[in-house]
Amino acid sequence: MKFGHHQSFYLRVNWLSKAMKRRNEDPQFFYDEFGFEKIGLGKNMVKSLRYWAVATSVMAEDKNEDGKSIHQLTQFGQLLFDNDRFIRLPLTAAVLHCLMVSNKEQATTWYWYFNEYGHRSSANDDLLAALQEWVKQHHKREVSANTLKRDLDCLKQMYTVQAKSEDDPEEVVASPFSGLNLLYDTKEQFVKRSPDSQHIDLHALYFNLLYYCGKYDVNSVTLEEILVKPMLWGKLFHLSSNQILEALELLHADSTYPVKFVRTNQIYSLNIEVEDAYVFLRKAYAWKAAY
Repeated sequence: MKFGHHQSFYLRVNWLSKAMKRRNEDPQFFYDEFGFEKIGLGKNMVKSLRYWAVATSVMAEDKNEDGKSIHQLTQFGQLLFDNDRFIRLPLTAAVLHCLMVSNKEQATTWYWYFNEYGHRSSANDDLLAALQEWVKQHHKREVSANTLKRDLDCLKQMYTVQAKSEDDPEEVVASPFSGLNLLYDTKEQFVKRSPDSQHIDLHALYFNLLYYCGKYDVNSVTLEEILVKPMLWGKLFHLSSNQILEALELLHADSTYPVKFVRTNQIYSLNIEVEDAYVFLRKAYAWKAAY
């Protein structure tokens, strides 16, 4: 589990594009002493970006044939670079969110807040206390309160800082996640917010189902599971049961998605013809490009 590796910098909307471009030029870029000058960010920002590139599953750390540390684009990272490296599509932002907050080892506080913490709203101090208690129960080493507070502050900024029309494109301070509308902006509290149904990308929700099915080797999920289980819609996107039911009906009615939505003995289930989540994502990008 990792805490505080973001150097107090949340992920900016253009950072991943910069990182992928530089990595493709030099797989050892993140270990270059003067890499910060080449990418146009401060030294600590580059350290933060190195962390976020892995936490979002865009890159993975590896070794080359000489045993030197390098970064490789993941299957998702290559799809992102080829199709939407500036994260202009809601689909991309939602998939990035799904992968990051499912990454318990790299983005531990993010995983906890979206998957384990059940309250819709909390005062800042109460949230910190709850995170401290969870860390004591699940992590072998002690983590300072200041480190956890920095995580929570970073999380709040990541989901609430909005772009401004006068922002220089090279200096955009917005996060790719702020447009998801999953967290309400208040200084005193953290408030989870359910996005409007029309703003939810159905391809992203289906990707999440495929990712979940692949991880846990299942081909069916119930409405109740999607609502309450970690790494599914109710937790990751704060969707209500009515919103989930509406989305399931849309999936069932669209031949794009090989699913069957059935009701048996008062239990609603979605049966899925499972395929690799990234194979589907490649097709989803192609469909969007065609429009």
